[in-house]
This record gives sequence, structure tokens and C-alpha cells, in this order.
Amino acid sequence: MAGNTDGCSRLQSKDGVLAPPADFPFPFPAYDIQKDFMRNLFLSLEEQKLGIFESPTGTGKSLSLICGALTWLRDHNAHHKAALQRKIEEGSAAVDDSGPDWFSAATKRIEEQEEVRKYREELAALQKQEERVRALKERRQVIKRSKIKKIDDDFDELFKDLHQVSEEVRRELSAMGGVEPLSVEESEWLLDDYHSDDEGENKYNKDSEEEEEKGCLKIYFCSRTHSQLSQFVREVQKTVFGEDTRVVSLASRQNLCINEVVSKLHNMSLINDRCLELQKGKKGQATKCESDGSVSKKKKSSAGCPYYKQTAVEGLADQLLLEVQDIEQMVGLGRKTKGCPYYAGRYAVKDAQLVVLPYNTLLHKGTREACRIHLKGNIVIVDEAHNLLETIANIHSVYLSHGQLSGARAQLSQYMLRYSKRLSPKNLLYIKQIHFFINALMKLLTAGTKSIGAMSNSSNNAPSGDSQSSNSRMLTVPVFLAETLTDNLNIFKLIQYIEQSKIAHKLHSFSQKFEGSVKVHQVQKQSSSTSSFLAKMASQKNNKNPKENQQPKTPEAPKTEKADKQEEEEEEEIVMGSPLLQITEFLRALLQASKDGRIIVTVGATPRKSSLKYLLLNPASHFHDIVKECRSVIVAGGTMRPVSEFRNQLFLSAGATPERIHEFSCGHVVPGEQIMPIALNQGPTNVTLDFTYQHRKDPKVLDELGRVLANICNVVPGGLVCFLPSYEYEQYIYNHFTKTGVISKLSAKKKIFREPKKSSQLDSVLNEYAKTVRLSITNTTGITGSLLFSVVGGKMSEGINFSDNLGRCVIMVGLPYPNTHSPELKEKMQYLNKNVSPGPDGRPAGSIFYENLCFKAVNQSIGRAIRHRNDYASILLLDHRYSRPSSVQALPEWISKHMRMCPKFGQAFGLVRKFFADKKPTAT
Repeated sequence: MAGNTDGCSRLQSKDGVLAPPADFPFPFPAYDIQKDFMRNLFLSLEEQKLGIFESPTGTGKSLSLICGALTWLRDHNAHHKAALQRKIEEGSAAVDDSGPDWFSAATKRIEEQEEVRKYREELAALQKQEERVRALKERRQVIKRSKIKKIDDDFDELFKDLHQVSEEVRRELSAMGGVEPLSVEESEWLLDDYHSDDEGENKYNKDSEEEEEKGCLKIYFCSRTHSQLSQFVREVQKTVFGEDTRVVSLASRQNLCINEVVSKLHNMSLINDRCLELQKGKKGQATKCESDGSVSKKKKSSAGCPYYKQTAVEGLADQLLLEVQDIEQMVGLGRKTKGCPYYAGRYAVKDAQLVVLPYNTLLHKGTREACRIHLKGNIVIVDEAHNLLETIANIHSVYLSHGQLSGARAQLSQYMLRYSKRLSPKNLLYIKQIHFFINALMKLLTAGTKSIGAMSNSSNNAPSGDSQSSNSRMLTVPVFLAETLTDNLNIFKLIQYIEQSKIAHKLHSFSQKFEGSVKVHQVQKQSSSTSSFLAKMASQKNNKNPKENQQPKTPEAPKTEKADKQEEEEEEEIVMGSPLLQITEFLRALLQASKDGRIIVTVGATPRKSSLKYLLLNPASHFHDIVKECRSVIVAGGTMRPVSEFRNQLFLSAGATPERIHEFSCGHVVPGEQIMPIALNQGPTNVTLDFTYQHRKDPKVLDELGRVLANICNVVPGGLVCFLPSYEYEQYIYNHFTKTGVISKLSAKKKIFREPKKSSQLDSVLNEYAKTVRLSITNTTGITGSLLFSVVGGKMSEGINFSDNLGRCVIMVGLPYPNTHSPELKEKMQYLNKNVSPGPDGRPAGSIFYENLCFKAVNQSIGRAIRHRNDYASILLLDHRYSRPSSVQALPEWISKHMRMCPKFGQAFGLVRKFFADKKPTAT
């Protein structure tokens, strides 16, 4: 049996494999495909496999994951405790060592006693954990609020007195040294003396913490967004497991913070920094809790966050273990108990059985350790994993703008100017090294700025795009360090100093007082977010002009050029926390294996347009620990094709053996007669639908597209969603349709909607779209529903549910291939060609990756419709390239096996018209 050999798995291998039950505790009668899913999941967890599970949207994937995994966990726990008890009894039996080979017998007895001791410790830890939870349930209603409040008030008074005494002492000492005295607040910003570069003590503490982690086996369930996690928890609450399973949700401070002074900052970096500052109980930051859980300001004093009290946090953590709570319920409970939900969740992890958390918390090692997530012997389930490789790459890619570097340098300079006489020599040494490193990066970015600007100005006839005013280079890490003359720096010790001295947070607090927040440009900030690489590539498809590639999400209705420019400027600047934190992440990225990453140096016509980016090429390098330490890892999604990508680039590249990988794919619960997928080659006037880069703006092709849409809108009831390859192309098509009168024709049958530019407007557009569809059922004006123009990789191509009348037809215009001129894509393809084996057909791995990016986006978009068993919809793929066998094979099986190839429009139109005519009696 492959996989780990921790204590638990050793017992399992000796005592036999658990068999899946005949019936799983499903909330309602399960379909056959759901039963197969749960059985395969149960066996994968039992046999310590690495599973790749595909279950189309609408087939109850989340409930199948919950019931399959938690059924196994329940059976495993009972089996494991019984096995431990049996081993203890067997090992405690007397051993006869009176024979001739008494030495071997004595040695064997000592070994068995050591084994028994370990079994006893493990069983005792499990029993202690269960007893603690049992005791919590028994005294659930007993809360000593008055005593807790008195302790907290006494602590505040003591803290205030200590601050007053310490301030007097500092003033006396400063007077003796002839240095201007510092206030209590400002003294918090001063760095403590840094005595040693040795990490031994810190490492010892971490090892000790690892040793203390004993207790029940955990399942870590992660998904892409907080809303998906909350939905998952609500699904758990519907099952029998919601009654006695200890479930804890982890989320960001932005989602869990209940201190209005902090949460009103909105920006995640500022929220994190402010939270850490308040934990120190800094003067002038005191807030008071009201009876309703809100906070109100009071006079300056030496108190911190009113919700960050040990008794309140521990009390809230205990309540989280007693009842399943989603993120919104955790926030409500935190307000009621006046305890911090963020830290309560982290505190409760050690006793939880199911931990629900977002991607980046699990996949980023530093965040994982901060949240006390221990992988060894536990299980990881990743839902919505279709873009997992791209997500890992984005989490560990780091972007640095010239503005961030400039801001960090200014902060360091001001800090040294004010406190140089108070800092120890070692502190000054490291601060100067950081300053030197920042200067070196800025010199690299500004070296070519003047020459590029001069070239741009001298070229009077040049296009106005950024392609004429920027230059990107791809460097390996050693070359980058050599060019910046920083190869002699000890980066490891520099990172260690920044972390242990907490200089980034102290510098941020200092700058907030004297300078204000650092602003960077959102257009340039592309990387260390968790936004998928696929979505970013989709925004660049087929655009040779880099300026098009930098467009933020989809445009709205046409505006004046001045209005567009003003809106761009409004959205461009965002406030962020300490820029030194981002520089620290960049330093940490430089320590990774040289072959696994590249540095992209972009030099613009002005410093504002210059940037650096560390690009991770090998996501498996950051998945290695998860594969190695976990008992089992399951990646699941609605569309996991191509499975070979997960097998080769994720599991095998992370060190897994082929026999440990298990694949499972199921069909859709929707009958074949309720789906009508069509690949269409030509339009009504026999013009070939060719949306390649060379022909996509051909007026004949665009006019033919308009005729196709007009005809389809005449026969499709309810909502129709049309996906286009890029934002720039959506704008171009809309403008063309407006000029040629197509929009007017379409508006006679469908109300037109377009994906909004701002995320804040998304809900209002969707609500209006749904309202129009709902009213169209009884509408006598001729409007039969809504037509929504969306973009592949945009806000509506993932996570939006167009079920029933909201999505009776999904139209894909063209194939959304990424921009082949992207330096990142080129480098990624070259890396795959060198390090990953070619496909079965001999194609290089880079070419397969390029093809997969396109069809992943297609599959996600067309999956917005058909959301449950009784749903029905048609899918139109408008491009002659969809008729290729390779294109059909790249689609989900539940679609490809029903695909209709229509060379002519008449045939396709007849199929669509008959399809909806047959559905009229049962229309919902």
C-alpha cells in the first residue's frame, strides 16, 4: 500500500482495509453516480491514494464529498481506536524470556513495550480530546461573564499603569543620554536589539509545536472563494454529520474581523497590519464594545482590540467546536460573545475534525504554519481544482512595482534619519543591506527608462500602445542577482532578520504616523493574488498590443474617451500595507530552485510603468510537502480534463508514484435529451465562422455572427449567455453591432446586458438580468428574455449559476486561446517542453498546456448552464475549429458524447427550434 507510514496507517495495513458501506447517509436518495463517487472516495482515503475526481456541476459533488469523506472518517476513527486498544492488550501480555536466547527475547520485549507506550499515548490523546469536547457540551450554558469582564478590566488597568511607568523610565534614560524622549506609541516602532543570526531557538520552538500536535485525524477541505466555503458548510449542516462533527472554518481577517475600526479599512493589507498593531495594545487605539457588538471610540488609553481577549477567544473557539458554523454565523457569534472569530477559528483547529479553508491558506507554507495546520497523516480535499496548478503558481509569484520600491526606500530612509542614534549596530547593518537591495532593484528598472522614453517620443508615427514604450526581459535568478550586484548578499539571513525583528510592521506603523499609506497602481499589480493564471491569460487572448492585455475586466457601454480615462485613473490606485512585506516575499522567492522560476523585468517609459515579477514555473515544487506528508490528497472539480495535467504536472512532479494515483469520472445526472450541444461551421449566408486572430475583425464574419444571434434569439426562451474571447473583442463586437443595427434587432426580442467593469456592479446587473427573464414569461411586449454578453475568464465565466430559464442557451464565440506573445506564457511553455514528457501523440508538453488553457476556459464557461437533473439547455460553439476531433475530445464527456456537427446553419437552427419546441409543455 503506497503512501505514508504513520502510526495510523501501520495499524491499517496490519488489520485490513475498511470496506465502504452498502449505503451512505445521504440527505435524500442518492443517484447511482453519487454512490459510485462516494465509494471511490471512501476507498481512496482508506488506501491513502491521490485522487483526481471529476463530477459535473449539478451532480451533487459537494454532498458526495461530504458524505463519502465523513463516513470514512467516522468508520476509521472507530476502527482505529479499537485497533489501538487491541494492540495495547496484545503488547501488554507477558513475554517468556527464560529460554536459551534470553537476550533476543528481552530485546523484543523492550521493543514491544516501546510500541505499546506509543499506542497508549495516541489513545490517551484521542480520549482526552473527546472528553474535552464532551465536557464542553455538558457545561455549554455555564458562562461566567462577570468574572471574565472583571479579569479583562483589571488587566487593562494594570497594562495602563505599566505603560505610564515605562514612559517615565524612558524619559529619564533619554534625558541622561541627551536624546529626545520618545512617546510610548513611538517607542513601539523602535527595533529591539538584534543579537544573533542563529535560527536555532526559533526552529526548536517550531519543532516543539509540531510534537505537541496530537489527537484526531483531520480533513482539510479547501475551495477557491469564501462564498463557496460557506456554501459547503451549509451543505454539511444538512447532513447527519452536522450534529456531531467538529467543523471549523478559517478565513481572512477581511471576512471575519468584527472590529469596525479595522474592518472599515477594506484593504486586506491594511486590515492585517492594523490588527497586528492593535494586538500590542498601543496607546491611542482603544475601543469600547457596545451591547450590540459594535464598537465606539473612547478617550485615548493603553488598550488594544476589545475582541482580542484570551478568555473571549477561547470561549468562542469552544462554541465553534460544539456547533457547525459558516463564516457569516461565526461573525454573528463573535459579535454576541465579543470574541474575535479570526483567532477563535485558528485556536479551534487543533480539536477540529473537518477544517474548511481557502486555497491560499493551505497552499502557502507560511500561512499554513501560522494557522497551525499540520499535514502529517491528515487528509486534504481540494474542490474546484480545475485551475489548481495556475492558482499555486499565482500564489507564489511575486510582483513588485517601482512605486512599492520607491515607497519602501523612502520609509527606510526616514526611519534611519529619525532613529539612527537609537538603533544597535546590527540593526543598522541589516537596514542598510535592505536599503542597498532596494536601490539595486530601482537602478535596474530606471536604467532603460530614459532611452525607452526617448525612442517613444522620437517615433511620431508609432501606435499609442504600451508596446512602443515598454520593454520586458526574462532573467534567471542567478543572472538577476549578478546584474543587480546583489549576489553577495546573504538573502536567507536578510529574510530571517526582517521576520524576527518585525521591521516591516514597525516601518508601516511609523509611516502611517508621518507619511501616510503607500499607493500602488492596480493595473500593474498582477501577481501574488490568488486570481487564476487562466483568467489573466484569458484577458490577453489574441491581442498583439500589450496595452490591450493590461485592460482591467470588461468594458461597459461606450463612454467618451475622457470618461474612460478618468475611470481608469480612479481604479488604478489602491492603498496597500507595508511595501517591505512585498519585498520580503520577493526575497523569499529568490531562494527557490533556480530552474523553477524566472524574473520578468519590465522597464517602461516612466518609472510608474516599470516593474519586477518573480514567475513560478513549477507549481509542483510547492505541492511536494502536501503530497509527501498527507495520508491522502483528493482534487475534485466539475471539469478536470485533461486529467494528464494533474497526473504529470502536479502529483508525479511532486514526487508521487504512479500506482498511488486514482482517477474517477462520472457522467451527468441530466438525461441526454435535455442537452443540445452543437458545433457550427457556417452562418445563415454560408460565411465560415472563423474567429482566428487574422479574421476575427472581418466585417463579413461579424455580420454573420449578428445574423446567427438574431435567429437564435427568436427561438430560445428566457436567458441567453454569449461568451466572447476577450474584453477588447467584446467591446469591438458591441460597437460593430451598434453601428450595423444588430443591437436594435436583438433588443426587439431580448433585453441586452453586458458584464460590468466594476465588481461592485455585478450583483445589480445579474439581478436585472434575472428580473427581465422572470417577467418575460408573462410579457406581452415581445421581449422573450435577456441576452448577456460575457467574457471568458471574466466575472461570469466561473461561479455564476445560470440555471433553468436564466441560461437556456450558452453561445461560445471562437476559441479563447491565450496571447502567444506573452513572455510569461512563452517561458512556461519552454519550461514544460524541457521538463515534462511529450503527450501520447508526440506533441510537446508546452503545446498541450497551451491547448489546455483554451479548453479549460471553454469548459468552465459552458458549464454555467445545466445545473440540476431537471434542467435543460442548448450549447452553441461558433467556430469551424470546434468540429476538429481534438476539440471534441477536449470537452467534458457528458457534452462531447451528445455533440452535433452542423456544417450549415439551417441544420443547427432546425435542431435548436425543435429542441425548445419539445420542451414547451414542461418549461419552468
